Amino acid sequence: MFHPPVRRLFVASSLALHLLSIAPPAALAAEPPLTRARVADLARAAPSARVATAEVGVARAATSAAGALSLENPVLTGMGGVRLNPDGSKPAAASASLAWPIELGGQRGERIAAAKAEQRAAEIGAEDGRRRVLLAALLQHALVLRGERQVQLARARVALAERLHAAAERQRKAGEVPEVDVALASLQRGRDQAAAKAAEGTRDADEAALLGLLGLPLRAAQQLPPVEGPLVPPDDPPPLASILGDLGRRPDVGAAEASVDAARARAERERAAGWPTVNVVAQVERDDGANIGMLGLAIPLPILNANRAGAATAAAEIEVAQARAEAARTGAAGHITQLYARYKATKEALQALTPTATLMEQAAAISARGYELGEKDLASVLLVRREVIDAEAALLEAEHAHAAAKIELLVAAGRAPR
Repeated sequence: MFHPPVRRLFVASSLALHLLSIAPPAALAAEPPLTRARVADLARAAPSARVATAEVGVARAATSAAGALSLENPVLTGMGGVRLNPDGSKPAAASASLAWPIELGGQRGERIAAAKAEQRAAEIGAEDGRRRVLLAALLQHALVLRGERQVQLARARVALAERLHAAAERQRKAGEVPEVDVALASLQRGRDQAAAKAAEGTRDADEAALLGLLGLPLRAAQQLPPVEGPLVPPDDPPPLASILGDLGRRPDVGAAEASVDAARARAERERAAGWPTVNVVAQVERDDGANIGMLGLAIPLPILNANRAGAATAAAEIEVAQARAEAARTGAAGHITQLYARYKATKEALQALTPTATLMEQAAAISARGYELGEKDLASVLLVRREVIDAEAALLEAEHAHAAAKIELLVAAGRAPR
């Protein structure tokens, strides 16, 4: 038998386990909504961003290994044998030598400088990679928001189609409209229901793609976290002249310019590699009972191979890196100008369409109400409704195009949209 306190603890534990077993999965695994700010935070730790960070680790490892005293290892040599003397004696003979390499021409310092320059270029390149991941995540987030709006519009159309169908059924029974009105209303309702299901599937697919991009666990459509936030970010981009003035701060331009420094450092490294590596040789010999010690130098003559091919190739790569840096800066300026022009165009298009939103809702409601009251025929109602659907789709597409242009411009300007 349990004591009363133990019995109460056992009962409470059993009740808690029972409640956990019947609790819905959503209540157990509630997740915060995917706002634009949370997407930006998750994008910094996304799998693609971690790849860029890991690549920087490779460059850091190369930098730490570049400080070796020499690329050549010491050589220890040992030999043994027999000395044949004229008198027929055969004393043992042995020798041991150690060759210690010493680099000339500052080879070690140039290796370290080149590794550090390549590490810096890799770090800036990784920052550009993370910026690309952020942009892709934010654009995908905008796609999901657009899909949610499309679902809402499709459901509103289904509700209106059901109203029209009910009105057609009611008026047919009263003998006020022909049977074809009911058929047309049924066809329209079926099309709207199919469109709503397709919109839900597209939204769920876009959200699954967003979760995969952010590295979040994929799950059933019913368990997907909510995606929230305004489709168009409220931030205003800086003026075009200000963005163009800060081109040097862009990660892609910075990475290209850092590659020039890395190419110069590699050229100095290859030039220094043409110097010979001197070996200090210490030798101990045992010969016919005598101990002999010697110390000397082994100096390679840089005649046949003075690393001329490596130095020439590295020098030519400087011009390639400079051309790429100039192309990156020019391309970035053109890209910014293009984004700004698209941003202004989509903004003006959205401003022209925004006032029609209220008119669309009023036209659809007045037309449907007129049919329910018997003041309009179904054909004219469906015609008005088709125009309203086209206008709603155009408005949503204009809003999404403006959102995408604004997000790209803000990210290109080095700002994270809210």
